[in-house]
Amino acid sequence: MGATIDTTGSDRRFAAIRDYRLIEAIGDGGQDDLARLAAEICEAPVALVTLLAADQQWFVAAVGTDLCGTSLGDAICTLALDVEDILVIPDLSTDPRTCNSGIVTGEPHIRFYAGVPLRIAEGVPVGTLCVIDVVARPQGLSNTQRDMLLRLARQAVTTLELRRLLAERDETLRRIAETEAALSGNEQRWQRLFENISDGFALGEAIRDPDGQVVDWQFVDANPAWFALSGVDRERMLALTGRRLDPAAPAHWADELHGMLSDGVPIGFVHHIPHLRRWFRGHCFRIEGDRFGAILRDITAERAADGRQSALIQLGDLLRDCHDVADVARAASALIGQALDVSCAGFGRIDAGLTQVEIGPDWTVTGGASLTGRQALDTFGELAGDIGRGDAIVVADVQHDRRTAGHADALIARGIGAFVIVPVRRDGRIVSAFLVCMTGPRQWTGEEIVFLRKVADRVEVGMAQVESEARQNLLIQELAHRLKNTLSMVQAIASQTLRGSVDRAPLDAFERRLQALGVAHDVLVERNWVGADMATTIGQVMAVFGCDDRITLTGPDVALGARAALALALMLHELGTNAVKYGALSTVEGSVLLDWQVADDQLSMTWRECGGPSVQQPARRGFGSKLLRLGLAGTGDSEICYDPAGVRVSMRANLADLVGG
Repeated sequence: MGATIDTTGSDRRFAAIRDYRLIEAIGDGGQDDLARLAAEICEAPVALVTLLAADQQWFVAAVGTDLCGTSLGDAICTLALDVEDILVIPDLSTDPRTCNSGIVTGEPHIRFYAGVPLRIAEGVPVGTLCVIDVVARPQGLSNTQRDMLLRLARQAVTTLELRRLLAERDETLRRIAETEAALSGNEQRWQRLFENISDGFALGEAIRDPDGQVVDWQFVDANPAWFALSGVDRERMLALTGRRLDPAAPAHWADELHGMLSDGVPIGFVHHIPHLRRWFRGHCFRIEGDRFGAILRDITAERAADGRQSALIQLGDLLRDCHDVADVARAASALIGQALDVSCAGFGRIDAGLTQVEIGPDWTVTGGASLTGRQALDTFGELAGDIGRGDAIVVADVQHDRRTAGHADALIARGIGAFVIVPVRRDGRIVSAFLVCMTGPRQWTGEEIVFLRKVADRVEVGMAQVESEARQNLLIQELAHRLKNTLSMVQAIASQTLRGSVDRAPLDAFERRLQALGVAHDVLVERNWVGADMATTIGQVMAVFGCDDRITLTGPDVALGARAALALALMLHELGTNAVKYGALSTVEGSVLLDWQVADDQLSMTWRECGGPSVQQPARRGFGSKLLRLGLAGTGDSEICYDPAGVRVSMRANLADLVGG
């Protein structure tokens, strides 16, 4: 297939599949009717409801096949994940995205595909509703078929959402029922269960306006876990409505509560309470009348773990794209500051005496104090021993930690109430550190410290790589400068040594070839001697002759190795020089066409002159002719035609030969 699914999108899809327990839906029959309707409406022999998990593509429902899934490599549905509404491929065998798929070239030789992405949980695509045919359909689907397939896909999503809610409700009710049965109906023991269950559980009642619309709610009872999770005591809960208790509650909750009390379908939600800095997953279900039950579970640690893992992945991508030390510090600090929800984050170099840290561009919350610049480590407290050992310095409250208590007032004045410093070793000594701060006290978790250690180590590696690249570039520039000086010196020595003792024409040719080497050398320096682009090399070499208006260059981008770039520069300079002296460019009417093409991993290049003096084949072969006959790769695959109307040179070479060297 060759389809690519971005890492971030995949992580969100896997999380949604896990949270919605969609793997459990495979083969349960809940989607069979939708697949059968899709097949009949679209007149297709095969219809599927698919799920794109981490290991393979699973068929939640299938019509026309006994398979339960396919490998991700053969999953054409990956192409439909990012489309807005529907993906239709009339002929899979001619579409470049699918023509090489194993299920197209081999059994079952499918030819037609139409699929709609199934989006759940804030629009995350987890699979598709699709139809497949073994016969190509140039006309695709009719408007009616497209519309019905979209409607069926929406119904499939609704079914998946409902299945999850019902499963979670049933699981909660099952646990309550089993516990109640075990307590033999004893009210006292039931009350003990209610009070000791780890999930928060509350009983609420809707508040309606005069028109009967739910506008708010009131909690009438809750277990101790609910109070602990929500941060609200019983007196306050009974005195205030739901909206006043939680100003962060979304406005649409009242509408959803109204719908749930009307149709009895449970609802689920994920909610963040900013002042608690915690995330919750909740479920509501109707009990009777306007009363409902609500179950609350703290998922802060789970979301934090997912966020840290995602941040490490993004950090790797950022470090690959950064080529400046300041960019590395800035990008890493921003990513980690947001992932840990701190007030400031920064990375810096520590001096050899372990007394100061030079923090690069840091990240701060809006209005927060920056730590960028040189910072004396002893201003943070008595930390020298910990830093020398390479230990992570974890301070939950600067006023109560013995290492920082004497500096607490100064630190608080700078907006630092808690901090973590993670030193990093390289070659056996402490060289840098990552620092994160909070304006007030904070209890740092072990997982957060491990995460910061991983980040600090990776940033140090990224910094070292950037610094190494900078040193390498400086060395390349220095070598380039010396080589250019050497070429100039060779030219000067040759000119001085041979002046008056040989014919000037060979000396001029020698100097021109040195000039061509210099031009090719400039192109290679721009690419750090890892090769050159053919169009750039040709353009710079031909610009030397000052005939740009009479030289036409056409051809695709082709990468050249260093050896091939030097050889091409010499050959083109030879051809250009001859054209200016004797050929088409020696007259105002003459012109040159240089064309190159790539086919079947082979490069073909043709030099054509026209409009110049009549051409005659030379009586003898000079160095230039021998050079041209060696060809692009030095294999001799070239032809020189001395047509009276203009010289024509044809050269061919395998791309593999041009890239090497």
